[in-house]
Amino acid sequence: MLSYLAAALPPEMSAEGRLLALQCALRSNTSGQVHLLAGLLRGMRLARTLAPWDELEDARWLRRLTHPTEQTGHRTAAAQLLDATVLTQEPARHDRHRAADWALRAVSRPRLCALPAADRLTALVLVTHYSPGAGRTSMEADRLTRTCGLDRNMLTPTLDRLVSVNAVGAWTFEPITEDVSWDPPHTRLVW
Repeated sequence: MLSYLAAALPPEMSAEGRLLALQCALRSNTSGQVHLLAGLLRGMRLARTLAPWDELEDARWLRRLTHPTEQTGHRTAAAQLLDATVLTQEPARHDRHRAADWALRAVSRPRLCALPAADRLTALVLVTHYSPGAGRTSMEADRLTRTCGLDRNMLTPTLDRLVSVNAVGAWTFEPITEDVSWDPPHTRLVW
């Protein structure tokens, strides 16, 4: 889903917008509606601002539903996804909900929750691409920055902050291949 969103969302979309889009895509029903509880938005650190919602609306990726329905209630944000392709993404709805819960827990870990959204999204991208047993994992730097919504100049400080909180054990940049490689955390984190 992260790769799909990297292609579907504009390059200038903020990390907050991308995190919100991920939750919306994974939690949407079969008709493309999504209802996010206020507590979930607080857990993602997105409850205080409407900017991510505005970004997604400006990109014509979703439309906020202004009137609560019987299903949504007043403590819920509701939206209609406008990107029909998101509804065809695998896995099935039940598995998408489990993935949404896992992603929420991953970016809300105590070591990460104080970091900026771009760092939390990058940590999520890295852990989803990590190959157990392979040790070091690699990805093209351009693909990584696009998926995370990062400016290339922000990649080094972001990865350094993730090392400092042990979300990543170590990382390197290979100038010839332009790949970023990273190790798992030194102490095992339960994602």
